[in-house]
Amino acid sequence: MTTRLDRLRRRLDALRVDAVLVSDPSDVRYFTGFRGDDATLVVGHGAALLCADSRYWEQVHEEVRDAELSKVTSEPLLAHSVREAARVLGAGARLGYQGAQLSHASWRRLRRIHDGPLRDVRQSVTRLRAVKDDAEIAVMKRAAAVTDEALSLVVGRGLVGRRERDVAWDLQVEYHRLGAEGEAFGAIVAAGDHGAQAHALPGERVISAGELVVIDTGARVDGYCSDITRTFAAGEPSDELRRIYEVVLAAQLAGLAAVRAGADGRTDIDAAARAVIDEAGHGALFGHGTGHGVGLEVHEAPSLGRVRGDRLETGMVCTVEPGIYVDGLVGVRIEDTVLVTPGGCERLTTSPKELQVIG
Repeated sequence: MTTRLDRLRRRLDALRVDAVLVSDPSDVRYFTGFRGDDATLVVGHGAALLCADSRYWEQVHEEVRDAELSKVTSEPLLAHSVREAARVLGAGARLGYQGAQLSHASWRRLRRIHDGPLRDVRQSVTRLRAVKDDAEIAVMKRAAAVTDEALSLVVGRGLVGRRERDVAWDLQVEYHRLGAEGEAFGAIVAAGDHGAQAHALPGERVISAGELVVIDTGARVDGYCSDITRTFAAGEPSDELRRIYEVVLAAQLAGLAAVRAGADGRTDIDAAARAVIDEAGHGALFGHGTGHGVGLEVHEAPSLGRVRGDRLETGMVCTVEPGIYVDGLVGVRIEDTVLVTPGGCERLTTSPKELQVIG
């Protein structure tokens, strides 16, 4: 944690602040190890101060080693944090804050109670999490392995005749049994034309023979997420559905082949996957970006989209997940979580990608 805090301190001058008030729970965990959700961290050149109330007081003592602790008692967390920042840094300190984490009312309150300049640091703090260290990569490999195993077990029990929501629940049960904290996000299980909704909610629909079934899921292990999508055939599919599947598979493989340190998420990776789908005449049916970063959150930096793309670096973890969505007929998406390497990428999710026909 000391190394991570030092990386943030080195950014303060570039951000033109004396300290940053970190309020994103994932960022607080990244820099301190604290797993609770109602705390703030003040980081200055010579200070790291974690503010939390009595609900978490024993927990912060157990989990936090590299920050001074400040107990919130009779005032709101934000007011207490600003007061403590002034105590440590001086009342006129230039204070950075994470604007995306504050409501308008909280921002107005911050402006009223802090005497010095304020600066929204936007995503600058959060983006420090984008490149994973060896310990993080090891945990994410475990999360991916749990995801692969749970998916294999659940699908191996069959799909035809099961409700979407029962398949989704079965995944949760397996994650628990395999030692995960739980799901990284609510699983998507969508059969037939329901799969044309990219973020469909699993419901009462019973999976029928001949349908394709999109399953998008991931386990969370020690705080870190995994993310995988596979599209299965519940019984023998039509030739049309097979052709759509093969286009998406080719697009996903093209996207994976473009991933490497130095690649651009938009002009290299998204473009490579999108070109395959465009060439097949389905470009209008691929409406989302090709990928996103994964870590303490299931969606974080870097971005691999058609509108915005980030330059990849060794140690980043991201997804590659093109899809085709035909209203009234089908959705197909294939997704892997991968680790960026100097010359390519390492797949963390390794479930088979050829179309599997499941009874």
